[in-house]
Amino acid sequence: MKSNFIIRRMMKYFRQSIIITAAGLFAVMIFTGQAMSQTAPAAAGGSDMQLIILISVMIVLLHAVFIPLLFPGKTPEELALAENVKKEKSIISVITDKISGLKPLDEEKELLMSDDYDGIRELDNNIPPWFNILFYSTVVIAIIYMLNYHVFKTGKLPFEEYSDEIYAAELKRDELIRTGAFINEESVELVSDPSSLDMGKKIFMANCLPCHGSNAEGTVGPNLTDQYWIHGGGIKNIFKTVKYGVPVKGMIAWQNVLNPKGIQQVASYVISLNGTNPPNGKGPEGNIYSESSDSAAVKNDSLKNTDSVKVSVKDTLKNSALNKDTLKK
Repeated sequence: MKSNFIIRRMMKYFRQSIIITAAGLFAVMIFTGQAMSQTAPAAAGGSDMQLIILISVMIVLLHAVFIPLLFPGKTPEELALAENVKKEKSIISVITDKISGLKPLDEEKELLMSDDYDGIRELDNNIPPWFNILFYSTVVIAIIYMLNYHVFKTGKLPFEEYSDEIYAAELKRDELIRTGAFINEESVELVSDPSSLDMGKKIFMANCLPCHGSNAEGTVGPNLTDQYWIHGGGIKNIFKTVKYGVPVKGMIAWQNVLNPKGIQQVASYVISLNGTNPPNGKGPEGNIYSESSDSAAVKNDSLKNTDSVKVSVKDTLKNSALNKDTLKK
């Protein structure tokens, strides 16, 4: 029934559109014929284009004027049929009405309460279904939460999650300490235990032998068993040299190959070779290094810093005294 109504409307619209278009074309042809007969002939291409534009404009204007004729007044049968069509709601409308729980306006009289306050009457509406859905869903979630965390204990409580994270962080910290991630040229310390020195020897034999020899006697690189050092001796200087390398002389930066713990071990092994005097040792290169010279340098830097602090304090006291004198004046 609904489809028949729609088809009849479309057929009527199509029929009336054809009539209006035909009438418009006929009127345009008469108008353009009279206009062209009264004017001089123009170029063929230009006159054809002007004619097409004129016909198009006239058709648009005719449709704009006669469009209301395409929608005549509806018959009583069509009005009744349209009313029935409106009553047929879509699935979305039905679901929305069920969730909201609202009644149509024509049914609100049944919901009016008997109480009357100065002409104001209230509707006895029920709780909206969507609110009940939310409420019951929270009850279900609470039951699932209790069973999961407190009865079957398949989930972890916040304190248990915190403890697991702390434990994982401690494991990561131990791993970082083991690999020497916190060791750098400022905090490195000399190690002398046999396991560390043995590991440092393995690293030396695998990476340093081609340039420094099997006994660190020096080949392409300098002799590492005497007291002469090009870039400074001691654990911190050797660690820094191994870590950053000497690219100018062909020594790569071993920080990209070894971890800080391995650099500490191989530097400690090199220091343990001091004074071994291997055969075929290379001649001295650099300057004699001693731990006392480093200590003296550090002490001198400290004294310089102390003197600079004293000077700054004196200057501050002088400035404050001048300010007081200025205020008195």
